[in-house]
Amino acid sequence: MLQKLNWEAHSNDDRNKTIEAVKDCLSSNDACILNFNMFSDLALSLSLEVEENKILALHLSLSKLVNLSDMEIVQINPNSKKEWLIFLNIAFGKGTRELKNKIPSVPG
Repeated sequence: MLQKLNWEAHSNDDRNKTIEAVKDCLSSNDACILNFNMFSDLALSLSLEVEENKILALHLSLSKLVNLSDMEIVQINPNSKKEWLIFLNIAFGKGTRELKNKIPSVPG
């Protein structure tokens, strides 16, 4: 059974720039996005998979980009390659709840 962590984050920066920075951070720390949900422009929820030995570096890197919750008191083995699930919720302080995505019409 996979171990799980829940992280909460908050950002007052531009949503699109924050998402790109977080995406780059996840990639550079070998974290895989398993699932994501957008809640208008207010929040983004990510399900991540990462090796145990990379969790601390990922947390440190993300905390430089967004206001990130503290690490839960969990025993992390820096030599383990076991996969962990991380549920990351990012709230955007400048959200308006009016994000609209235009979908082009498809002929046919």
